[in-house]
Amino acid sequence: MICDAFQNFCSLYIIRSDVMKEIIIVFRGTTTTKQLIVEGWQSMRSKKNFFNIGMVNRYFLQALDKTWPNIEPVLMNPLFKSYEVKFTGHSLGGAIASLAATRTVIQRLRTGNKIKLITFGEPRTGDYQFAVYHNAHISFSFRIVHHLDLVPHLPPCEKDANYRDKKNGKSKPCLTGKIGSPYHHGIEIWYPYGMAKDAMFYECLGYPKSEDFRCSNSLTYDFKNYNAYVNDHRHYFDVDVSSPFHGSFFEENLLFI
Repeated sequence: MICDAFQNFCSLYIIRSDVMKEIIIVFRGTTTTKQLIVEGWQSMRSKKNFFNIGMVNRYFLQALDKTWPNIEPVLMNPLFKSYEVKFTGHSLGGAIASLAATRTVIQRLRTGNKIKLITFGEPRTGDYQFAVYHNAHISFSFRIVHHLDLVPHLPPCEKDANYRDKKNGKSKPCLTGKIGSPYHHGIEIWYPYGMAKDAMFYECLGYPKSEDFRCSNSLTYDFKNYNAYVNDHRHYFDVDVSSPFHGSFFEENLLFI
C-alpha cells in the first residue's frame, strides 16, 4: 500500500496458525533510497501524539495508520480472540511493529501477556513517555541489534551532559525523562561479535532502562566506517535483508551520536 505523499510503499503480511493458536504480523523495512530520505526528513520534525501516552516519530505513525486497516479486522475477529499475537519487522518495519503492538494494547484488542514483539535494527520510535507505557504493558518486547548497526541509534537521543566516565571516551548515555526526545523501549539483545550460530549476545538490562549504556549505546560512530554500519544493518543472522540504506539520513544524524 502507498505509505506517503511520495508514493513509497509500506508492506506487511499476516500469518495465522490454528495449530499454535497464534497470529504473526510481519512488517517490511524501507524499500527505496527515496523512502529513506523521507523518513530522515520526517524524523527531524516534531513528534506526533500517540493516544496521549507519549510522542512518536510522525513517519512511523503515518505508516501504521496506512497499514492498520489491514490489521484491526484480524485482531477483532471473534474466531481468533484467544490467539496470541506476535509482531515483528526490520528497521522501519520494526518501528511500525512496535507501534502496532502498543496500539493493540491501547485499543484492548489483546492484553499485554498475549502480545510478543521482536524487532531487528529498529530505529528509535517514540519518546521516554512512550517507552514507559510500552514497557509497563508489553513485557515480551525485544530489540535485536547487530554489532555496529547504526540505525538503532537514530534518531539520536538527548545525551546526559552530566555523565563523566573517561573509560567510554566521547560516548554518553541517553537522558531519561525527556518528553519528546527519541528514546528506545523494550529490551535490547546485542550481538557484538557477529550473528553466526551460537554467537555470544548480551541481554541489556542495565541503566538507563531500554538504553543500557553497557551495550550498543556505548559505541561511537565515525562516518569513515559507514560501510561497516550499513553492512551490519543489512545482515541479521547471516541473512541479507537488503534494505538500501544510503543517503542523507545517515549523513545528517551521524555527527550527533
